[in-house]
Amino acid sequence: MKTKIFAMLAVAVLGASAMYACKQSVDLLPQKAAFSFSKDDPGIVVSPIPTVANGWLNFPSIKIFNATMKTLHDNYENPEKLNDWERSFNKVGYTSLRTLYQQIDADTSETRRAPTVDSLINSNQLLDCPDSWFATVLSKDGYIQIADTLYSFKPGNENGEAYAIPARAAKEVLAGVEPLKIDGTKVHLTSFKRIPFPRWGELGDKYTGPAKLPICSMNSSSVGNFWGQVGEDIYAGDNGDTFPEHNGRTVKMNYHRWRVGYVFYASTGVRMKMWKHTRFAGWQSVTYADQMTMEACVKGIAVTAGSAPYPFTSYTSPSWPGFTRYAENNFEKTLKWVGSLIFSEIALEHFNFHWKLNYRGRIAERSIFQ
Repeated sequence: MKTKIFAMLAVAVLGASAMYACKQSVDLLPQKAAFSFSKDDPGIVVSPIPTVANGWLNFPSIKIFNATMKTLHDNYENPEKLNDWERSFNKVGYTSLRTLYQQIDADTSETRRAPTVDSLINSNQLLDCPDSWFATVLSKDGYIQIADTLYSFKPGNENGEAYAIPARAAKEVLAGVEPLKIDGTKVHLTSFKRIPFPRWGELGDKYTGPAKLPICSMNSSSVGNFWGQVGEDIYAGDNGDTFPEHNGRTVKMNYHRWRVGYVFYASTGVRMKMWKHTRFAGWQSVTYADQMTMEACVKGIAVTAGSAPYPFTSYTSPSWPGFTRYAENNFEKTLKWVGSLIFSEIALEHFNFHWKLNYRGRIAERSIFQ
């Protein structure tokens, strides 16, 4: 299985590297940007600041994009804190897809009739991006610019097409011209290759209760790769008692692992999220758990254009600060991400996940080894 994965990745990298070689004379030219360098190492970007143009973020180079993502992942582990980073961009006309999710679900009234984020995603009217950090740099309309290319990610494309559009065509994009009618546009297939976004049932060896082995203990066989989310909905504690209702409405917790790819960015991670069912609008994430604890370990192969595939193991531990959360409804962690302007991919070999939930005295706990 591992040999097969390496073979497929090698083919992909050779093709991507050839494309990279053709473009590097352009993409690696010095770029003007609003960022600063480390005093100790002038080659290290420490505070990248993209600009805003036409409602989307503009990163002058993939180096600045990667430095920005590193800043977000390293300094904003709680997704809610991403609002702090984004706030300055809001003042100049930028709203992220992640913020749009928050705005849509801001109405928590029991008489709400407007569709929730969950309802809009399931009806294919709203892009589903499980990685909150990437959803922070993606505009509410699904755009992001890196160097001289504007990327468009939209819901409703039958085969999950994304578009790489020459940035010089921004006026045409704003005028509503279809991407394929714009000269120079390239089509890419992404994680959004099924409608609705692929959400799979649990694929691993699962049992109720704490992990019996260290979280990075791996089975002998490799896991099959998946696009989207793998997990399930939990409606009751391990003793069989259903979760107490929220204002008379049914409550659930969804846990999942994600693996996604967006042409120049790929990531994999874990999430626990509380939901309640509204009377008219669908599921809404406005219910808070008393306590969430999780640990996870992923092993795989990372691939980016211009470099050889390399193995990695990334993990979390509940003994680390911040890996037990209180009074929150959304707990997530990106375990691995890669970024390259031409090609980015993560191939999974193993993905273990252990979590524990306390919701108003109802305790649920699962261990998955895959």
